[in-house]
Amino acid sequence: MKESIKSVLQKLEKRSKLEKLENIEINQEDRMLAITKETGIFYNILLKAIKAKRILEIGTSVGYSTLWFADAMQKNQGKIVTIEQNPSKISRARANFEEASVANQIKVIEGKAIQILEQISESIKSGKKKQFDFAFLDADKEQNFEYFDLILPIVRVGGIIATDNILYPEKFRPLMKKYVEYIKTKPNVQTITLDLGNGEQITIKT
Repeated sequence: MKESIKSVLQKLEKRSKLEKLENIEINQEDRMLAITKETGIFYNILLKAIKAKRILEIGTSVGYSTLWFADAMQKNQGKIVTIEQNPSKISRARANFEEASVANQIKVIEGKAIQILEQISESIKSGKKKQFDFAFLDADKEQNFEYFDLILPIVRVGGIIATDNILYPEKFRPLMKKYVEYIKTKPNVQTITLDLGNGEQITIKT
């Protein structure tokens, strides 16, 4: 792993641990709410395996998961498009990307994900942009259904759509169960739930 990325990841892991132990005071909207380290390692390996060059992320937060993705694409110089609505988190994420020396790989788009996804979809339909190899959903859980429907057409065949928080926090479980069942109604996907980190849904477009 690139040392500059490793250093920032370690810093963010310490911060996340403090937040979880409630050893620091922080507003709910500014909490990292990041994937676990083990989940980051898993996606890092997965992205290398599929040789991902174009990644779409819904929910940047402070860029922890984004950095794992960026590290996986160091050899193929892939690009990441990541969407976030919170200006404070965007500022922190950009600082982390600069510190990790990967800012040139990452395009951060500020705004509402649904509207941005619609714009990206139009660009791909018109041939201006290529389809994505991998998409990661880690934003408003209630909107996962809409996110999935918008993302499925813009991911290539053989590409993967991954969703975080399938099993934890437990308050989301009933909603996420419906979401998983919704995915299973799609004719051109294969999907599985992994008991890893907060619970990951891995869906491949067939």
